[in-house]
Amino acid sequence: MKELKISGILLIDKPSGLSSFDIVRKVKKVFPGNKVGHFGTLDPIATGLLIIGIGKATKFFDLFKRDSKTYEAKAKLGLQTDTFDITGTKIKEIEDFSIMKEELEDALNSFLGESLQTPPMFSAKKFKGKPLYKLAREGKEVERKPVKIRIDFLKLTDYTPPYFNFIVSSSSGTYIRSLINDIGELLGVGATMVELRRTEVGGYKVEHALTLEEFETEVKKGKIFNFVIPVEKIFPEFPKIIVSPRGEFLASNGAYVPAEEVLKVEGVSAEFFKLFNDEGKFLCLARPEINKRAFKPVIVLK
Repeated sequence: MKELKISGILLIDKPSGLSSFDIVRKVKKVFPGNKVGHFGTLDPIATGLLIIGIGKATKFFDLFKRDSKTYEAKAKLGLQTDTFDITGTKIKEIEDFSIMKEELEDALNSFLGESLQTPPMFSAKKFKGKPLYKLAREGKEVERKPVKIRIDFLKLTDYTPPYFNFIVSSSSGTYIRSLINDIGELLGVGATMVELRRTEVGGYKVEHALTLEEFETEVKKGKIFNFVIPVEKIFPEFPKIIVSPRGEFLASNGAYVPAEEVLKVEGVSAEFFKLFNDEGKFLCLARPEINKRAFKPVIVLK
C-alpha cells in the first residue's frame, strides 16, 4: 500500500491465539511509513479491545496507560499452572473441594481498592532488558518488585463449580491472571484463568472495534481509513482552545502559551486542553498553569 502519513487510533477486537504485536504488524503493513504501536498488551489467550496508535497518536501512550480497563474473565478453581492460565504447565490440581458462592464472593470483594501485585514470571515485563517470559521459559525465576494496582469493580457473574465468571475494572498494569491466582491462593485451592476478554479501555468499548476479519475486509475495500479515529478527536473530554499565530509558534516549540494568546475556548476547565491554530490544526496537548496564566505543552504534535 502507498505510504500516507496518518495519525489516529484504530480499535481492533483481538482474537485468541494472536499476540498484540501480531496485530500491530498487520496494521503496520496497511500504514507503511507510519509509526504503529498498541496501548496495552493482551496475552495471546485473551480476546477483546486492543487500541492501536498510528503516527503521532503513539505519543499518547502514557495517557492511555492511565485509563482503567474492564474485562470479562472465566477461571477454574482447584487448578494452578506456571503461567496462571490454562495454557501453562499444571503445578497443582485439587478435585475434591467445596467452596460456597458466598465464600467466593467474599474473596473477590477482598481485592477491591488499592493493593500491591507481583507481576507473573510469564509476562512481558523486563528484567535487565530481557522479558520475564523468556527467563521463565529458561526455567529461571527472578525477584519482581510488587506494583501498586487498583481494582475499582469486581463482580461474580456465574459460579458453576469448579468454574466461575466475573467482571473486573482495574487500573492499567493489573494482571488479571495474577488476580485469579491470588483469589485461588486466598481460598486455599488455587485458581487459573481459562478465558479473558477486554471490553473497555477508558471510554472506548469493544463493540465499536473491528474484528480481524472486518479489518481485513475494509483493507481490501480500501476503506480502512474511515475507521481510524483522527488524533484530534481521541480525547473528546479535553476542551479545545484556539490560539493566535504567536501562540501556535510557542505551542509548536513546547513553550508556555500565555492566556492572552488564546482566541477561543470550547469547553470548561480540565486537566488538559487541546490547542489548535485558527485553521484547525491540532498543535499539542497542554496543561493549564493557573499561577502563570498560561498553558504548558505536555505532548507536542510536530
